[in-house]
Amino acid sequence: MLRQLVPTLALLAVASTAAAQEAQSASDRIVNDPRVSALTPYGLNLPPTIRSDKTVQFGKALRISLAGHPDFWRIGVISPTLKPVKKGDRIVIAFWARAEKTENGASGRIGRVQLEATPVIRTIFEQAFDIGPDWKMYQLKGVADRDYKPGELNAALHLDSAKQVLDLGPVFVLDYGTAGQ
Repeated sequence: MLRQLVPTLALLAVASTAAAQEAQSASDRIVNDPRVSALTPYGLNLPPTIRSDKTVQFGKALRISLAGHPDFWRIGVISPTLKPVKKGDRIVIAFWARAEKTENGASGRIGRVQLEATPVIRTIFEQAFDIGPDWKMYQLKGVADRDYKPGELNAALHLDSAKQVLDLGPVFVLDYGTAGQ
């Protein structure tokens, strides 16, 4: 009986170690502070307040009322990187959002989500998003064009593309390293 139990325990130990390493590497991939409280809103006369919402990851959201403007980038939020990013690293921006209120039942709209270099703003990659009424995690992917120190990149969400009320949850910037890592 003991002879049969030892190989089983060894397999469990290996599986537990592999799961711990996977969890460790998943948290290591996050290169920003994804919490809603760490987002930096811009372009609004009064900053939006953080509200409790148990239906989104971490239980917090920003509710932002927007009038819509052709220069949709004038209102948004940013999340700076806190760790270095290397040239060729595969980057994913993943964010939670929902359209709380829109005109005539239309989809909500985020005019552009981008990874940008700072302090002189330069877009590395970008994408527009239609946002539904239910919480959903949206994502876009790209590749770092050069090495960046902590704080030299932002995830930026440019929001003012329609008359709408958007809720934003956590925003993640994930670094998956170069292909084959």
